[in-house]
Amino acid sequence: GRAARVMDVVARTFRDACPTGIAELSHLREALMKIAQEKISVDAINAMLEDAAQGEKCIDIEYFLKWLATDSVGVDTSYLAGFCGSMPHVHHLQVPAEPHFSGSIEDFREKHKDNASTLERLQNTVKVCAKCGKACAFTLASCNACGASLQNVPQSHSDNIFMGFIYGIAEGKFRYKISMRVQTPEFLCFDDPLQCSPCHLNAIPTSLYCKDLRYLFTNPQKGLVLVKRLYEIGSQAALEQYWDHEAFREKIWAGQQRPSQAQALEAWAVTGFNFPPSMFQLHLQFIHLPLFPFHYNLFQSGEHFTRGRFFPLEYMKQALALGDAVRIENAGSCNIESLISKVKAAGVDYDQVYDAMVHKIHALQRKQSPWCEADFRYRVVEGQVFEGRSVFPDMDPKQVQKSDAQAMCNYGRPYEEGKPSGTYYQFAKAPEEVLAFEES
Repeated sequence: GRAARVMDVVARTFRDACPTGIAELSHLREALMKIAQEKISVDAINAMLEDAAQGEKCIDIEYFLKWLATDSVGVDTSYLAGFCGSMPHVHHLQVPAEPHFSGSIEDFREKHKDNASTLERLQNTVKVCAKCGKACAFTLASCNACGASLQNVPQSHSDNIFMGFIYGIAEGKFRYKISMRVQTPEFLCFDDPLQCSPCHLNAIPTSLYCKDLRYLFTNPQKGLVLVKRLYEIGSQAALEQYWDHEAFREKIWAGQQRPSQAQALEAWAVTGFNFPPSMFQLHLQFIHLPLFPFHYNLFQSGEHFTRGRFFPLEYMKQALALGDAVRIENAGSCNIESLISKVKAAGVDYDQVYDAMVHKIHALQRKQSPWCEADFRYRVVEGQVFEGRSVFPDMDPKQVQKSDAQAMCNYGRPYEEGKPSGTYYQFAKAPEEVLAFEES
């Protein structure tokens, strides 16, 4: 229609004026004011540019044009799919180890049937997605792996795979082999089996059992030490394995220079904890941006890093640093909203830290994103798969996403006979060797 033709003219004007593809905001502001001819106020133009640029002094013209056509009037619900490009894979640490317990998790339960504490640690309370089978946190409305609705899915229990790793159990519904990045007697770091970015790690303690983040507040000082250590483990793995992989760095981070210290990755990664978690063992999510297109779309739709469920590491560090002012006694019965209020009353506002994280994700996704149309066959628009202007009504976008995950993720690389590979934890623990955080 007429609006589309006008946008085409505007797009050509901007592209011709910015042959490098990057424009300074000051120059873009001048151009927009000339185009507007005083029909749009200076304040409105400034507000629009501030929203689009997310704090940056320069902006990519193609991104701005897409934002102008979509995000300025609503969230763009489309995303690239059907990966057909090349993806360098970063192989996990291949350190052979046999399982500490050669039977299944059910056999392990039978062996420890008289130990209520051990049995409790072996299960999670979840909602299991009927579409992809992922065990999701019981508070989620949609699956954070495939996006399917969980509204009518009842709560149930799933096997606590992370405790299976720690105990060195051979298998559950699948072999409990780990896409290993770091292992020590006290910690494990591994690729998330459902990665939402090319470098998505989990870091967990192995000599302590901490059901979820609330228990850290039973001893804030010790909790602060623990979360900082989890970050050190994850960031060092990302730096030494992902950043040191030249082809991966070239593809995903445009060949940018390797940071000299792992601490510098705070500026590049989203880190934090979920409550409730899908696995009942404290685990730091270390998600180095950019997100995969599908998962960025989920984030834009409010289905990733959910407010009130995702707790940024920065928030946790600030909160735990308050010490006795935020100490709680009965973590298991503590309402999460009450904990947020308690921390806010002591001086740390969850919403402020969360909003800063959201700003960071949008800015870094735009700045870092390596995803280009040439690497994908399709675009998914409002649940339908398109190739150019052709629509494939019978094609399930969730199946396309499943294929993309297999092609793009680093979990379990190298594959063996077409399936993810891994190893067992060398320092596996007996149940009595894993102390409860609040009692240690």
